[in-house]
Amino acid sequence: MGLTQLLSRSGYAAALLLSTRSSLVLADLTVSTPPLFDYETKQLTDELVAGLTDADQKLFGFDDSAVGSGLERRSGECKVFPGDQEWPSDETWDRFDELVNGALIPTVPLAAPCYNSWGVYNAAKCADISARFTDPYLHEADPTSNMWPIFQGKTCLAFDRPNGTCTLGSYPSYAVNVSSVADVQVALNFARNANLRLVVKNTGHDYLGKSLGAGALSIWTRNLKQIDFIENYQSDSGYEGPAFKVAAGVTVRELYEAAHKHDVTVAGGICESVGFAGGYVAGGGHTPMSGHYGMAADSVEALEVVTADGRFITASNSSNPDLFWALRGGGGGTFGVVTSVIVRAHPKIPVVTSTFTFQSGGNITNEVFYEGVRKFYEMFIPFTDAHTYSYFWIWALGGFGGTLQFQMMPFFAPNHTIESFNELVKPWFDRLTELGIEFTPKTELHDSFYPAYNVAWGNDGVGGLNAIPGNRLFPRERWEDPVKFEETFAAIKAHSMRGKSLGGYHQAPRNRLNVDNAVSSAFRHVINFLIGAAIVEGAENATSTQMKKAVDVLTNDVLGPWRAVSPESEFGGSYLNEANVMEPNWQQSFYGTQYPRLLSLKKKWDPKGVFYGTTAVGSEEWEVQDGDQGTQTQNGRLCKV
Repeated sequence: MGLTQLLSRSGYAAALLLSTRSSLVLADLTVSTPPLFDYETKQLTDELVAGLTDADQKLFGFDDSAVGSGLERRSGECKVFPGDQEWPSDETWDRFDELVNGALIPTVPLAAPCYNSWGVYNAAKCADISARFTDPYLHEADPTSNMWPIFQGKTCLAFDRPNGTCTLGSYPSYAVNVSSVADVQVALNFARNANLRLVVKNTGHDYLGKSLGAGALSIWTRNLKQIDFIENYQSDSGYEGPAFKVAAGVTVRELYEAAHKHDVTVAGGICESVGFAGGYVAGGGHTPMSGHYGMAADSVEALEVVTADGRFITASNSSNPDLFWALRGGGGGTFGVVTSVIVRAHPKIPVVTSTFTFQSGGNITNEVFYEGVRKFYEMFIPFTDAHTYSYFWIWALGGFGGTLQFQMMPFFAPNHTIESFNELVKPWFDRLTELGIEFTPKTELHDSFYPAYNVAWGNDGVGGLNAIPGNRLFPRERWEDPVKFEETFAAIKAHSMRGKSLGGYHQAPRNRLNVDNAVSSAFRHVINFLIGAAIVEGAENATSTQMKKAVDVLTNDVLGPWRAVSPESEFGGSYLNEANVMEPNWQQSFYGTQYPRLLSLKKKWDPKGVFYGTTAVGSEEWEVQDGDQGTQTQNGRLCKV
């Protein structure tokens, strides 16, 4: 008997009629406990488990020792891997598929139509996939594809190679297209009880490959899409006002559209196709609205989550408050599977955006160019004190000794007028003019966030094979001390003068909503966020030696000088969602002073290691045995250290 029949017998038949609505307005009342989404009302319970056979209960039932027991996996123990004697039989997988109502998907790599080995070769489909391979939406629509093929193992790439190699690599063996909490619970219980590696994927944007895992079972949340607007929400934290209840599969743009419709603002990211309620919020979530509302995680008031024992619970200020603390900034895929979040909606405010470009050349030497950049950097304190944010690139055109180009895309000034913006940037713009640097700002006033966002941003392309990225967070204290500022700016300038490009932001989330959560202490002090990268020689055909060389360049030559002037001891760090997977001292760099408490909570809520993600809390107790790849991939067996 499957769960559908059990739910019907238990009086839950109505819960199977999942709503197709995209949004609901809960108006004219104060709501302290918003109703569950329809898919959240369909739950696995003790009563339902009792209706299963003994064999089914052993595989798919709860394990109340999986939370709070202190029982941990033994050293050297590995997750069951395909080919092992303990790997579930075909009959067991079929039974699992029956329990999740046919939602189990055996993995076929996205680019399989480019190869003969999967029996689905199709030149036209291969050409289409190849043409769209940098489109994030292509990968989001696939249950297991990831946007960073280096961490996948560089197998089954989107090239027309009928006789080439196309293996699963780091792709999970199976995915479950979940449409209910019950699906999540059954999948999680099965992975835990059968000792399978478990991963969670919504969009696959994570830069470090956390939604990948060889031999894993993947919980795919992309199709959980509801959004409810609550006009008057009363939180147990003391907040009272508008809010959204957001399903696990909702993307940033979908939430922005809902907020615009209801004349409010939400704190979200700049890439439209990133999933909001998953790794983005779990990692803290930096945002163009940070000058007013801090990190996106600071606006979260409650989460619905399935924990390592398979139970469905609420995490809020008064319900499981320690887990609530950890889920807001403590990283994705490591404490539970979030099915929805409740997030504050902030007032609608105008936004000024300004874009412009300037570069060296002619009478503007690279030294003069950097005098103009210096004035920009000198003004980060007044810029962030004015609640503004920017996204910029400094391109090294032609490499060492070549032209340098500054591209502001954009300067983002919420709650400013054209006049107040011009007054704010006047010292910088006057300095550029004094230096003879030509630039023509396109400055516009928008009546709310969403139109400003549409002008400024859209969708980033997916990760490629020819470069690996990393980032650094620089604390405000380096700007407040003149000597430390000189050291910091010299390190940034030297990066460009060596012929390397960089991207960056000025931003200061601080703790503007005065909340207590696991957002990294580095983000409470940051004033500058910089992105760097290293080129991978050989790209798709890079050897492990070439890959290791690129990793070493990124870690030591690119990020090393920045790390030296923004040490963790002074609240420097790195944004864990877009980081170098080989970042040294990653526990402090990614999580700041919060790491010891996070690790303690990891051992409480997941002592058996049901959840693993590379560089996630507690991951130092595990290793992926992927051989000599030159960098950490997910293409190997997962074992306890």
